[in-house]
Amino acid sequence: MTSAGSSRGSRPSLSEPTVSVVLPTYHRADVLGDAVRSVLDQTYDDLELLVVDDGEDEATPDLISSFDDDRLRYVRRDESVRRDDAEGVSSARNAGVRRTDGDLVAFVDSDDRWHSDKLRRQVRALREANGGRDSDTGAEYGVAYTPVTKREGEPRTRDGVSGDATEAIRRLDVPTYTSTLLVRREAFESVGGFDKRLNCFEDWDLCLRLARNWQFAYVDAPLVVKGTDAEAGNVSGDPDRLADALDRIFESHDLPPAARAQFLADAGKTYCEAGRLDEGRPYLRRALELEFRPNAAAALLFSLPGSPGVFDVGMDSVYEAEQWLSRLR
Repeated sequence: MTSAGSSRGSRPSLSEPTVSVVLPTYHRADVLGDAVRSVLDQTYDDLELLVVDDGEDEATPDLISSFDDDRLRYVRRDESVRRDDAEGVSSARNAGVRRTDGDLVAFVDSDDRWHSDKLRRQVRALREANGGRDSDTGAEYGVAYTPVTKREGEPRTRDGVSGDATEAIRRLDVPTYTSTLLVRREAFESVGGFDKRLNCFEDWDLCLRLARNWQFAYVDAPLVVKGTDAEAGNVSGDPDRLADALDRIFESHDLPPAARAQFLADAGKTYCEAGRLDEGRPYLRRALELEFRPNAAAALLFSLPGSPGVFDVGMDSVYEAEQWLSRLR
């Protein structure tokens, strides 16, 4: 299903690489429209957007049909695929990339938003970075990425590095959110794409594998607004899926203690945010045993009364304080 006609944009020129944007979705018509609009409103026109739908509702195809832009395409995956729990968002992104042919690939989640000049700045960063290669390794730049801001929850956005990003990614020191990434197709294909066994942390895992052979170009501007609405279906807000992915990550990668602590703290806070305080506390305690983290300590403290309401109010105050401090910086 492709929306007919085009009110803006044209097919790519010979001088600019086409960016293939993949947007996986599952029953997200209430928030999907803004994500689609943020891609089609890019100042960089040479793009195609493929929406990969794993849902069964009619609201999503109806929404996509309302857009009049021939750069937008829609595909609903086969029912037998989308009902297989072993598949999911990582598989949907991989399938989307296979259905596109741009030299560069990018991703956006249905509750995220792009600033209008995101792709233009990232394409330029990759072009400029590849004017030369790393003097020691000869490696080419395969990824451009940016920091993010968040609409809800933890406000802090991490800074990034350019060049060899392997150790920074291992330490969780840089933003690796899927919606920030612009990746050369050959780089994405060389590492086999997303690990479809992972429905959480799959973006971090992909970046770590990419960094082993490709350089990263950092665009120092928060060009993505990250959504964190678990009730709207955000997979990273599902504590059970997050915990399962955490086990796989720990089995697959040798991580420094600080990174393990961050992963554990994220799992603990996610359980607590879902009202499952008893299940979240062990993760928070394990995180604090590895490294003291004020945010995790606050989460553990606010979980002790056993009241989800107390936890939410307490953590809201922590996030407000972090926002205030971030503005001071």
